[in-house]
Amino acid sequence: LRFGAKSAPHTGQPIDARVQVKKIVPNAEIAFGQSLVPIGDTVHISFSGIDVVLNTTRAQCFDRSMFDVMGINPEEKDILIIKSTNHFYQSFEKIAREIIYCSAGSPYPNDPTTTKYLKAPQNIWPLVENPFENKEI
Repeated sequence: LRFGAKSAPHTGQPIDARVQVKKIVPNAEIAFGQSLVPIGDTVHISFSGIDVVLNTTRAQCFDRSMFDVMGINPEEKDILIIKSTNHFYQSFEKIAREIIYCSAGSPYPNDPTTTKYLKAPQNIWPLVENPFENKEI
C-alpha cells in the first residue's frame, strides 16, 4: 500500500509498505465536542508493529474516538502520533504522559505568526500580541 504525503507538494514522500488490514469502517464518524464529524470510509492498518488509521475525508483527529471507532485502545500505546493542530489536546491530555508538538512544515505552519494573511486586519492576534491593548472595549 502507498499512503501519505498527498496533501501538498512539500509534505514528504509517501510510505510504501506491505500492510495488514485490521478493520474497515464505512462512513465512520468521530466526536468533536457534542458533535459527530464524518471522516469517510476508514481503515485500521498495521505494518512493522505500527498501527495506522487512514480515512477518506480530510479531517483532523479531534478526539480519542478516532482510535476507539477503529478498535484501537490509545491507552495501550507507548506513542500516539495525532495529525491535528490543537483540537486533539483536551481529549489526549487526560491520557498522555507528555504532549510534543511537531511541525509538518506545510501546508499549514504550527506557528500562526508565519501565516501570510491576505485579507485579515493586521492588528489581530497572532500578528500583534495583545490586540486590545490601548483600546476601549
